[in-house]
Amino acid sequence: MTRPLQRLRVHLRIVDGDVAPVVARYREHIQCRPGCGECCRQSFKVSELEGALLREGLAAADATTRAEIVARARNYAAGEACPALGSEETCLLYAHRPRICRKYGIPLWHPERPHELKTCRLNFRGVADLDADLIVEPQAGWAADWIALREELALGPQDNRTIAAWLAGDSDMSEG
Repeated sequence: MTRPLQRLRVHLRIVDGDVAPVVARYREHIQCRPGCGECCRQSFKVSELEGALLREGLAAADATTRAEIVARARNYAAGEACPALGSEETCLLYAHRPRICRKYGIPLWHPERPHELKTCRLNFRGVADLDADLIVEPQAGWAADWIALREELALGPQDNRTIAAWLAGDSDMSEG
């Protein structure tokens, strides 16, 4: 595994570790679970580094799964299910999913829009007592760590592409 992917995995462990307490506290207000692919029908754009992680997961998949994902990625149109979403509405590249896929479902905070929280339309309906320390503070830390990661790895401007574009790739990964 390359140094950039190792550092990305550290960042993703931070995200996963901070999402878990939100899910534990608000479980009854979160519909996310295997079989729900609601958020997987959006065209999220992810960084080159996250694209490399997705491609690593794709390369590790069995040949049949890899061929199915690549075919769906190459034929992808906005609004369709993510090419990595399997027939059971579960992610076939779950361990290699990007940041947005790990945090989507909890109320999302963005440093450029600090006055708002966004979440899946299925989640947090009618909840008025959100714990900002549990939800916002960690996300500010994610933003800071993402900046630190980019500086540590001397990453310049990133080529952000859709997940489908990263999975379609330039080379034919459908061959074993």
